[in-house]
Amino acid sequence: MSRVLEKTMNLDESITNAFEAIREVASFDSHSLVPHPDNLRFQAMTERRAMHRLGSKLAEIVCDRDGEDLQYCAHTVRRYFWQELGLSQSPDLPTDVPRFLLTPDHTLEHRIDVQELADKLAQVPVPEVPVLCIVATKLALLSKLLNLSDTAIHYLGLAYAHCSIHSLTKDESSSLKVALSHIGLADDAHRNRAVAALLNAPMVDVQALFAAPATLVALRFVDAAAFNQRRTLRDVFVLTDEFVMLLETTYRSHQALIEGILEKEQDFDLLDDGTTPIGYLYEILPKDIAEAYECAVLDRPLKAIHIQALVSWYTAGFRMLPSFYSPLAGHITVEALRDAIKRVALECAQANKPLTTHALVKALYAAST
Repeated sequence: MSRVLEKTMNLDESITNAFEAIREVASFDSHSLVPHPDNLRFQAMTERRAMHRLGSKLAEIVCDRDGEDLQYCAHTVRRYFWQELGLSQSPDLPTDVPRFLLTPDHTLEHRIDVQELADKLAQVPVPEVPVLCIVATKLALLSKLLNLSDTAIHYLGLAYAHCSIHSLTKDESSSLKVALSHIGLADDAHRNRAVAALLNAPMVDVQALFAAPATLVALRFVDAAAFNQRRTLRDVFVLTDEFVMLLETTYRSHQALIEGILEKEQDFDLLDDGTTPIGYLYEILPKDIAEAYECAVLDRPLKAIHIQALVSWYTAGFRMLPSFYSPLAGHITVEALRDAIKRVALECAQANKPLTTHALVKALYAAST
């Protein structure tokens, strides 16, 4: 027994190092899954390409070239690439105080020349070797099954790198999500210009991607709450938890994947657990959507104006007069409405047809009771 213990306590150093590497990369809690190492590599490489592109095109992506958004984002990019830029150590954060606690007129003391940063990044190589993994394979399959454009797939890939809860990045203060959160959006035109520059995609493709009814929002791939209330560029790239899980899950057949997309979701804001006040809905959602959710929580029928607001919410801006929805008032729930939109969006995508008004209204009436 003593010899066994002795051998156990004196493992080969290479095995110990390997175990420590695995433990660090694949650390998880009881509520998460162990990340696949190839998915981690895909996330890391996608994030690296996005950060490189962001730093190279900051002057195009940020609306106010003299504002603080550009400076904060440039500092984040510089911290991310500090070794490649030849710095002796990771540069300090521009301030120890979180930006949201600073006064609106606060200016950074140490300014970065954005053009100089772009010129230096031009000398930093970015590997273009594709990573074969579950997520990349799933994105390729979705492109085929749902006839998604290359721009849509690149957008979803970058969004996954942004939303994945696992990452090889050691310094969270220099991550892609932090960099994007520093860039405020002026309007939809600014959003489209920024996304086109970040994805290196044609403007017409980006405009089509976000035109209402937006397929990726209707499919519940993209989180409607973040996308509709977008305040920063980060909000444009927020995926639903269900879609992130779908990307990371293996399926035995194409039909199983389709069924996975159509799986019913659990929206905790629609549940009344007796501890969360109704007023909370009005703090996190626009008034018209909060009213619709309040009806659902209190088991009250939806009015036509609520249905109009919800359809716009789950399609990223598609609107018709409330009179179109009058016959549905009191005959459809929030969940049924959301799932009907997802189902018809999926059917149209599979048939390579646009999501039309006729198809949308027909689906909603079919889902009514």
